[in-house]
Amino acid sequence: MNRTKIINTTRVMRQIWTNKTISRVNIARSLNLNKSTVSNIITSLLEEGVVIEDSIGESTVMGGRKPINLKLNSNFGLVIGIEMRPESYTAIGVDLTGEILFMKTETLQISATNFSKNFIEILKRIESECNNVDRPLLGIGVGISAPVDPYSQKIRYSIPLTMSDSFDFYEEISKNFPIPVMPENDANCCAWGEMTFHRQKELKNFVFALLEFRDIKDESRICERTAFGIGIVINGRVFHGMNFTAGEFRSVFTTSDYKGQFAITDEEMLKLEEDPKILEKFIRELSKNLAVLANTFNLSEIFLGGDIIRYQQLTSEILKEELDINWAYPDEPTCKIQFSTMNDKSVAYGAAGMLLDRIFMDEELAGENRTDRFSNIDLISTWLDAGGRFNKVDYGQIVSQIRRIYE
Repeated sequence: MNRTKIINTTRVMRQIWTNKTISRVNIARSLNLNKSTVSNIITSLLEEGVVIEDSIGESTVMGGRKPINLKLNSNFGLVIGIEMRPESYTAIGVDLTGEILFMKTETLQISATNFSKNFIEILKRIESECNNVDRPLLGIGVGISAPVDPYSQKIRYSIPLTMSDSFDFYEEISKNFPIPVMPENDANCCAWGEMTFHRQKELKNFVFALLEFRDIKDESRICERTAFGIGIVINGRVFHGMNFTAGEFRSVFTTSDYKGQFAITDEEMLKLEEDPKILEKFIRELSKNLAVLANTFNLSEIFLGGDIIRYQQLTSEILKEELDINWAYPDEPTCKIQFSTMNDKSVAYGAAGMLLDRIFMDEELAGENRTDRFSNIDLISTWLDAGGRFNKVDYGQIVSQIRRIYE
């Protein structure tokens, strides 16, 4: 299959994915493509089982045959999202529409010294869940608490995972897989999740605030009791910053007296969830920082996820107060406060969403001068053999192949 046809195929697939159900005529009109070009692509996708016919649409005012709407075949493939934390992991499997097929969370001690080994361990642990789903694996998204360059696939460092030096995720892990395996910062994954799975809501300018409380038993690491990061979306794109550290957070109220991200003492950190006054102080400081960010950029939404969900009512009340206090105009601030419905699964679910978005990305919207290890053209190409057919990669075969490499 030539490159032009692959590009047009990805554009057609994105139109179907974005609209959920759409006719051939509307696809051609939206993409300014010849109807016969769209028809030929759809015929191939129908034969492959990537899309299926859905419902009968309405005829035009001129009459004629009613169009047949198309939608993605949710049974075509499986995408996995994984969050890797210092003390545990969460894995979620979704279909092409974002429907959850399985979820699994287990304890697992993860650090720089065993990162690659434990990534493979996670894949082995979820093998039965994937085999029960019985769908080909299309790709894996990985959320990590660290600044990540998702294009070159390098982790700059990670305090929670004790990575003091750069970790080349591509060389160490993803290049060994026959399918795309893509890392991203955990808070950015959450932002990807909101954009991907609510793609018809036109979310353009918002932040996702991810707060997690670590189970820290070593009191020398009390400053890591909280892990807070922000996924920033501007004009419909995740903003990474110059060195991919956008969203790495430190409160404006901190000084050299505080080791962590907030102006909270070590003693207060130990009692954070047990003492209501300390918890309220913490949420107030968090909200003041978010209010400045939201009002300065006039964001449409603030999404909150992770362990902060446990204190949803208190957080909502305080954050609303701080948004009002920080707002400089007589009308009320328009920024909405939203809480993730995925709770502590937000990162893993978002990692799967990030991978799906990359699969269905329109190259015209992707930007220039990037150094992607995989573009979506590459993704589609890896699934196509010489005969132009989609390769269906069996999960068990992947695990067996990777085991041999790492063992």
